[in-house]
Amino acid sequence: MQENTRIRLNLLTTTILLVIGLLAMRLVKLQIVDSNVYSGKTRQSSIQEEVRPAARGLVYDRNGTLIANNEPTYTMQITPRFFKKEKAKVLAELLGKTEEELLAKEKEAREYTPLRPYAVFKEVSFSIVTKIEEMNYEFPGVDFVVEQKRRYNSPRAAHILGYIKEISKAQLDLKKMEGYRRGDVIGQSGIERFYETQMRGEPGLRLVMKNAHGQVVSSYRDGKEDKDPISGYTFHLSIDGRLQALAEKMLRNKRGGLVAIDPKTGEILALASGPDYNPALLSGAVDRDVWIGLNRDPSKPLYNRATLSVQPPGSTFKPFMSLIALQDGAITETSKIYCNGGWGTHKCMGVHGGMDVRNAIRNSCNTFYYTLMTRLNFARWTDWAHEFGFGVKPDVDIIERSKGIIPDSAYYDKMYGGRNRWKTSNLVILGIGQGLTVSPLQLANYVATVANGGTKHMPHLVRYMVNPAGKKIYPTITPPKKMPIKPEFFAAVQEGMRRSAMEHTRNVVWDPKVKVGGKTGTAQAPGRGRKDHSVFIGFAPLEDPKIAVAALIENAGFGATAAAPMASLVMELYVTGKMSRQGLVNSVSGVSSQGFERKVDWTKGVDTVLTAVRRAKEASKTPVVASTTKPGQKTPATTNAPINGAIQKPSAPGTRQPVTPKPDTRNQTPATLPAGTGNTAPNRR
Repeated sequence: MQENTRIRLNLLTTTILLVIGLLAMRLVKLQIVDSNVYSGKTRQSSIQEEVRPAARGLVYDRNGTLIANNEPTYTMQITPRFFKKEKAKVLAELLGKTEEELLAKEKEAREYTPLRPYAVFKEVSFSIVTKIEEMNYEFPGVDFVVEQKRRYNSPRAAHILGYIKEISKAQLDLKKMEGYRRGDVIGQSGIERFYETQMRGEPGLRLVMKNAHGQVVSSYRDGKEDKDPISGYTFHLSIDGRLQALAEKMLRNKRGGLVAIDPKTGEILALASGPDYNPALLSGAVDRDVWIGLNRDPSKPLYNRATLSVQPPGSTFKPFMSLIALQDGAITETSKIYCNGGWGTHKCMGVHGGMDVRNAIRNSCNTFYYTLMTRLNFARWTDWAHEFGFGVKPDVDIIERSKGIIPDSAYYDKMYGGRNRWKTSNLVILGIGQGLTVSPLQLANYVATVANGGTKHMPHLVRYMVNPAGKKIYPTITPPKKMPIKPEFFAAVQEGMRRSAMEHTRNVVWDPKVKVGGKTGTAQAPGRGRKDHSVFIGFAPLEDPKIAVAALIENAGFGATAAAPMASLVMELYVTGKMSRQGLVNSVSGVSSQGFERKVDWTKGVDTVLTAVRRAKEASKTPVVASTTKPGQKTPATTNAPINGAIQKPSAPGTRQPVTPKPDTRNQTPATLPAGTGNTAPNRR
């Protein structure tokens, strides 16, 4: 028995030794004899993912004109694990970069991830790509991918479209779960930002086999596991390119905004801000000096004045006052208020005698509206203002917007330092559109509501989208709201606006072929020697309004000087389909906002702007900024708030600046006097 056990153990031991020997021989063969064969296969078996960016959505205007699309460009990537730093100098020379620039990018890539490709240079020219690819064996870890660069086909509509930019670290932290990666682009403003999800599309995925040098040798499984990118939605905007171009042309050399709306739908037909910039400047790889110049320019070309800048509406607020006074019973359609030229410091522009509501609008009678404000309940006034969209952020498909200021009791308690320190008499200037602030967009939606007889629509820039499957998608629009005001009161106000436009300022701006309703305004601007703001609201044609327009031009003088002519030309073009008054277009385009001056016209072509920026930088040895002071002229000591586009707020009592009254025969008081101090300038038309 013991003998049998010993034999079995010997056999088992021999078998084990034999197996170990065979395994050792196989291992020697694999590692030494066949090492070249299998190491080659190992080098070729590295599988990596490559993200394939989707093309952003195309953008068309309401007439089918292509505004924005994409073009393919090459982006150079580095995989740090395979990159040879000793080749950096040669590679940098081929790229037209310095060795330091390239190594800095390589360090950035290594810190992010040494194992994956990292985008280091975008928009590499095809000729450079060809040279480097011909020498790819010298540059392991270097490869190129095709990406889509945003292309804007016109220097127009920059503030509508917005711009895209490489995602920041802070944005990436918020968006990582949505599939964003380092190096991706993301909408920063305008519809590019608001509709980012639909614009972006869905990135694709490609699996590739790479060798030991990090170079692609083949696709994995012949691409069967790949996922194609899905392009973004195609956007069809409500913007009429003809109106947009005209508005932007007339806003040259001005600080201000113009907004046109279809009063039947709320579709925005034009939304222009001045000064402006060419959106192509911010497409793809942005020149550093251009970016610095745009951000430091005192005229603030990146600032959307049509939706963000808020100023007093002046007399354009009088139709609103008329409507709520009629509805709340402060007046009737036939009741009259006697104007004797005003009282105390609350002056009117003339002695109008007995004024009913229609003629009060026609003659822009301040006394009439001072009196209305004393008859109205202040809390109700505030509620009505909010009802019309003032003092609240507009419900619109763009993120950049301001709510303005509509005072209430708490506002005045804070301004006056406590309750019962202000009186109803302090509020009268609200009746003529002073002591509050609004944006051009808010004014446009308000006049659209007046034009259509009391239906408030949500203003919007996108008519519809088409998804990659070809299905038409409509944006989410807040349902229209019927204002709780009687139709006959809207009719009375519309008639007053007809008289104001067609009788009172007829010879100044109107084409007799286009019957309109409108109201000019001249809003006081703070600061000694500053011109007032030119304001206008209107609609056309009178019987069946198809367009409502608001224009607010900062420091341009009377409402009839700049804002009204601009709005009338936009309405004429939209209603008639042609422009018969080119001379007026040229004349209005030549009007400038007070103090407006620039060294760089940011609306020009990219090459022209780059040349101007570099010349200015070379001359000053500092990043270019636009000057608002003429050579040899001292910088004004007064605030430059209306010049640089800062949001204006009503002055607080007790904080007015010392000013010298303007020497005119109308006893006009300077514009900087605060609300409710009993020293108010007559509101001019």
